[in-house]
Amino acid sequence: MFLSHLLQGTPLWVYAIFAVLLYLGLRRLRTGVQSLARVWAVPAVFIAWGLIGLAGHSGAPLETLSRWFLGAAIGGALGVWSLNPAALAFDHQRRLVRQPGSALPLLRNLGIFGAHYALQVIAAVQPQLHASALGWDLVVSGFSAGYFAGWALRFLAGQRRAPQTDLALA
Repeated sequence: MFLSHLLQGTPLWVYAIFAVLLYLGLRRLRTGVQSLARVWAVPAVFIAWGLIGLAGHSGAPLETLSRWFLGAAIGGALGVWSLNPAALAFDHQRRLVRQPGSALPLLRNLGIFGAHYALQVIAAVQPQLHASALGWDLVVSGFSAGYFAGWALRFLAGQRRAPQTDLALA
């Protein structure tokens, strides 16, 4: 019953976002060369989503901020830890980067998406859990923004220090 409600009440755009995240994550399973603009697209979306989650939450301001910043602190630490800049190669002239293949982007993106989705569904179909689910969704929003902010800081530091490598866009 819960699963049928879950699938029937889901807007079509949610499936589209899921499909895009799945596609991008599957592509990252292999080592590849990408433009820097493309590399920054996913972090930008997840940081914006995390900030929108904060801005759209109604509730006690101190509790709202503390939940969001708790998630952001945990996410930021994991974001910094998750990236090894030495594994990246940069073509500064062409604005390209070669990243090693990894399952982490797939698992991370679908995990954040899945957590948001599950918490929103719980809030919608379980009135007694509405406030709790939205409170945890706020933590996930902070985690999302924090993770990608931490990742971005580590990425930029690695980019600044990296020597020029001649990469061809595959």
